[in-house]
Amino acid sequence: MAFWEGLGFEFVDQWGSDGHRAGRLQSKQAVVVLAEVGPDLPAAFNAFFDLADPDRFEIGPGVEVETPLETTHWGTRWIRVTDPDGRVHCLEAGPSS
Repeated sequence: MAFWEGLGFEFVDQWGSDGHRAGRLQSKQAVVVLAEVGPDLPAAFNAFFDLADPDRFEIGPGVEVETPLETTHWGTRWIRVTDPDGRVHCLEAGPSS
């Protein structure tokens, strides 16, 4: 938390329980969601981008889709893609999209 607060982010929301807690930090229009992972899982960093119209969004050539468009258990819709270096990027539409 101290790292993100040092960058100007404020902790604005939290959810979950021991072993899988998460929280949302915000700085102006930038939002970061941090999620706890168990000791048996490697630390990961996924970038999330706003997806305005998931039903009209088309993936271009050369993009590897890790998770096709689906509804998440927290009520959003997302597509997860992997860049050439193996980093995961999440394109996510809010619950009302």
